[in-house]
Amino acid sequence: MISFSRTPPGLAAEHLFYSEILVYVEGHTDIPFYNEALQNYNCRIISKKGKPECKKFATLLEQGNYPYVVVLDGDYEILESARSRHRRIVWLHRHSCENYLLEEEPVDKFHHYRAPLEDSLDRLPSSFREITADTEQKFKELLILDVAHQRAKTGCKVFPKAPDQLFAGSKTVDFNNSEIKKLLNEATLGIDEQSIENARNLVQDFLKRHRFIDLLPGHFAFGIIKRWINHTVNVRKRILEEDIRVFLSTEVWRSVNTRDYDSLKRRLRNAVREAEKIRHAQPSTGS
Repeated sequence: MISFSRTPPGLAAEHLFYSEILVYVEGHTDIPFYNEALQNYNCRIISKKGKPECKKFATLLEQGNYPYVVVLDGDYEILESARSRHRRIVWLHRHSCENYLLEEEPVDKFHHYRAPLEDSLDRLPSSFREITADTEQKFKELLILDVAHQRAKTGCKVFPKAPDQLFAGSKTVDFNNSEIKKLLNEATLGIDEQSIENARNLVQDFLKRHRFIDLLPGHFAFGIIKRWINHTVNVRKRILEEDIRVFLSTEVWRSVNTRDYDSLKRRLRNAVREAEKIRHAQPSTGS
């Protein structure tokens, strides 16, 4: 196995050992989504351990103009700026890769891939639109507080990584209001009112043009939809997260035709093409 030094020259040299253009993404679970968008391009998707490591490659790219591509999650930075400083550093216009998987038509298509449980129809949300509307109602204030803490760099992480603890029980998709209120009370500590108000204004402005679920932290948002799918389809075994991700990663590119997706597809493909041109223009170093 090829090993690369963690020094800047070592990291920057990784692309020299591959015949394809390298596209760095933040996590392994992101790979199916980008593979689908770039399936006919001479590139290899490489996952790194989160944004800090990807940002190292982005900084090197800005400094040395190397022939590779870096994709960065938007996080809450999209509330104030979504423009990349470099054409081969592709910033997402949603919080994370997972948020691009959460579109009504592909999710409902997967949901109806199996027959709904007859005894569940009266007590469970019946559509993607219904569950996302409920999610916004329950978590909007919590998200505003999360934005305020992150902008103030307090170190407080408002949302748990997964939403499971915020459901009313193991066999329901009803949210636990008392647990959500507990998180809200905890999140109001250590942050001033002006910071909260500034965050609220940023979020409200974002929601004039985008959906709430585009801004909700990706793993948390995906966890809600995954749970809803598993509780409303007639299967004996729980559907694996990987199966849901792979299906949606393929289906969104086939069935969602919006400016958001067209923009991301164009930016990814243009970045790979540009990296190929730069690599071919560089003098060969021999074998």
